[in-house]
Amino acid sequence: MFQFINNSQCRDSQTTHFVLGDNHTGVAIAERLQMDGQSVTMVNETDTSDTVAVIQGSPTDIELLIESGLGTAKSVIIGTQSDARNFLIAQLVRAHFDVPQITVLVYDPERLSAVAEAGHEPLCVTTVVSETVVEHV
Repeated sequence: MFQFINNSQCRDSQTTHFVLGDNHTGVAIAERLQMDGQSVTMVNETDTSDTVAVIQGSPTDIELLIESGLGTAKSVIIGTQSDARNFLIAQLVRAHFDVPQITVLVYDPERLSAVAEAGHEPLCVTTVVSETVVEHV
C-alpha cells in the first residue's frame, strides 16, 4: 500500500497527469500543472510539495503505480535526473499502462531520437534551458 506524504491534497479518480521523478524539475512541473488547474499526482522517493499530492515510492514500482491509479492518467511526465532511468520508467509505463501521452525529460540531446523511436514524447531539458537563457539575455 502506498502512502501520501502530504495530506493537503488527496489523489482521486480524477487525476489526469502523473509526474514520476525525484528532483526539483519534476516538482516544479507538477506544481505548474496544478496552478494551471490540472489534477496532478507525483510519485517519487524524496521530494515533497505543499500543493501537489505526492505518493512516496519508486516510480519503477509497477504495483505502486497500479495502486496510485496511473492507469487512468491522461498523461505521464517522467523526469528523474537520469536519461537512462527516465527511458526505463517510460518503457515500464508503456508496457503496463494504456496512457495516451508519455513525455520523457531528456538531458543529452543525442538521446532524443532513441526516446522518440520508442514511442515517447521527448523534451530536451538542455535545449529548452539554453533557448530560454539566450532569449533572456
